[in-house]
Formats: sequence, C-alpha cells, structure tokens
Amino acid sequence: MRISAPGALAWSRPCRLALGASEQQQASRASKDAMRREGSALPKRIAFACVALIWLALDQAVKMALLSHEVADVLYESRLGILDVIIVHNTGGAWGMFSDSTLALGVLSLLVCAAILAYALICAGRLPWLSCIGLALVFAGGVGNAIDRFCHGYVLDFLSVAFMDFPVFNIADIGVTVGIALFLVSLFMSAKEVGDGQSGEPRGDA
Repeated sequence: MRISAPGALAWSRPCRLALGASEQQQASRASKDAMRREGSALPKRIAFACVALIWLALDQAVKMALLSHEVADVLYESRLGILDVIIVHNTGGAWGMFSDSTLALGVLSLLVCAAILAYALICAGRLPWLSCIGLALVFAGGVGNAIDRFCHGYVLDFLSVAFMDFPVFNIADIGVTVGIALFLVSLFMSAKEVGDGQSGEPRGDA
C-alpha cells in the first residue's frame, strides 16, 4: 500500500520536527559543555600563572644571591653526604652535553616554553589540575634557565648530589623534573579513569 503525497508530508513533518529538536538538544549540550570548560579554565589559568611566577621568582632570587661567588666555591657540604652546594657555570646541558651551546639551548628553551604556555592557556578547561600545575613548573624552569643563558651566558647550577655521579642542578631544574613527573602522573590517572569507565559500561546482549 502506497502512502499518498499528503500522507507522506504528514508523516515527514513529525520526523523533521523530531530531528530538529534532537539537533537543538545536541547544540545546547555542546554549548553547555563549552561554557563549563571555559568556566573551569579561568581558575586553572590563574593557578598556572601563580605557580609559574612564584617558582620563577624563587629560582631567580636564589641565583641572584649566589652570583657573587666564584666557580667551584663550596658554600655548604652536607655532613650526611646527601646534598652539597657548589657553584657551577653550565654553558651546555646535563652531563656536559652540548657544551658551549648556551645561546642555542636558550632559544630552544624559549620555543618549548612558548608551546607549553599556548597549550596550557588554550586547553586549560580540559586539563586536569595536576597537569596544569606540572606544566606551570616546567614553564617556569625553562624560562628561569633561559634567562640565565641570555643574561649571563651560562646557567648557574649549585645543588650537587654528594653520594652519586649526578649533574649539578638548580631550582629551575627541579621545577622541570617535578613538573614533567606530575604531568605524566596526571596522564596515567586520566587514562586509568577512562579505562575504568569503559570497563564499567554495561554490555549489550550478543
């Protein structure tokens, strides 16, 4: 039995109305999700800026206090053999890599920091808090060492692990290392939550 044209139109109108309502609901949900992400983005952007500025200020303040000392000056020697304070001017990377490449490393640091800043600000609404804090520490550490390279021609390192062969480092390096660790932990936790959510979904009948 065929449906006449008026009948087909009568049937199609409710379908179009239903589709239109569904599209409006999806658009409304998408708009609400975007507003929710934007609302959560502002506090994370503020936290990113505060953590980065505090860590950068701490790094630069300590370095300024140590600038008057000569290379190889031992300012503190741990009685427990854990951590010594010794002045080192580093023109390369860790373990003597890229020696006398301070300008190139400084430019590279700024490029990486610019990418981190753009990513953190644009994606703040979707980033977990732990990732946001971790990126702020990495950003501050990178900028702190870049300032050293451009202003002094070297990075001022002063913390030396006494009980093992390990590169002398500074507060900026601590920020980079801890920040990367926090970011990786955040990624692992997010992936675990997604996996737990998928495993908890009810399966349909075969």
